[in-house]
This record gives sequence, structure tokens and C-alpha cells, in this order.
Amino acid sequence: MIIMNRSIVKMHRNPSREPGKRRPAMPFTTAEITSVLERMQAEYDDAALISSIHFGPTAMTFIRRLIAAGGIIVADTDLLANDINPSLLGSNGARVACFIDEPYVVSLAESRRVTRAEIAVDHALTLPGPKLMVIGSAPTALQRLVMRRQSEPMTDVCVLTALNGFASTVQLKERLWDSDLAKIVIRGKKGGPAVTATLLNTILSVLQ
Repeated sequence: MIIMNRSIVKMHRNPSREPGKRRPAMPFTTAEITSVLERMQAEYDDAALISSIHFGPTAMTFIRRLIAAGGIIVADTDLLANDINPSLLGSNGARVACFIDEPYVVSLAESRRVTRAEIAVDHALTLPGPKLMVIGSAPTALQRLVMRRQSEPMTDVCVLTALNGFASTVQLKERLWDSDLAKIVIRGKKGGPAVTATLLNTILSVLQ
């Protein structure tokens, strides 16, 4: 009987109190987030992908306020920008933009010997109002955002990224996830520009 009791105690011991162990945090969720994930599951039928989608606690509220305030959604490529459904942006002037091919971005990137994605991010951050930075193809854009956040506040910025790739990209997305930026991240290796656009359109549809 004594041995049985000890076994029961061991089975029910709180793992968060075990030396050297930490219970993983449960993903943040709401009814709206659940709806987004259900629609994404219906679209892709990929449980691993859906379980990789993580929402920061302020992200959905940020996007709702951006649409209401007529803010800007900045895509890292023209292809991604064209895949965002403009009919989901409401009637208050919210818009989608991409600066990657703007002549001044191209010129400045060449003169500074950095990527156009980095210069496009720098330009977007100078714009007034709330900004949703959507990154599906350009790791250097995400790297620039994370770096800028280390030296300046970004209370008017939310980041959505579904970059796909291997170790360096996965680590970069984890740096974003660990930051205090408002964010929606497909963690791990899965993602890509098409998934990025679908996720954003799904979010916008749910928020209508």
C-alpha cells in the first residue's frame, strides 16, 4: 500500500516543479483564433501546419484596429501583396502596399549594399499609423524588423510571418516569437508565401 501511494504521488506530481523541467506554455487562443485554425485546417488538411500557427495575445486586436483605423498592410513581395483580398479591408481606407520594387528602395539598397527587403522595411516603419508587416518570402525583412525592435519601440507594428525553410529561418522566427512585438507566426519549417496569404485572408475574413 505504501508503494502504491508513492506511485500515485509520482504520477500526479506537477512537472513544472521538477528540477530542471519547465512545462511548455499552452498556445494562446480565442474563439476567433479557433475559427481561423478551423478554416485553415479545412483549406490544407495538414495537422502539422495548423499546430504550428501561433498567435500573440494582442495580434488579432491589433489587426481589427488597423482595419478600423485605415492602416497599412505591408507585404514583402508584390506577389504576396496581390494575393491579399482587398474586399476584406473594410471601408475606412486600409490598404496593401509593397515597396520592394520602388526605385528609391532599389537605389538605396544598391548604395548601401544591403537587400531591398531591408530597405523596404525601413521605409515602411517611417509611415504613420498602424502597420501589419506580412513576410512570406524574405528572411532579411524579418531579421531587420527583429533588429530594429532591439533599439526602438514598435507599438504600432504587428508582424505576420510564415517563412518556410530550415534551421536559420526557424531560429529567426523563434526570435520574433520571443520578442514583445505583436505577432502571428507559423513556427517550425512549414509555411511559404501562399500559406502566408491564405492565413492573412482567413484572419481578415474572420474579423469581418
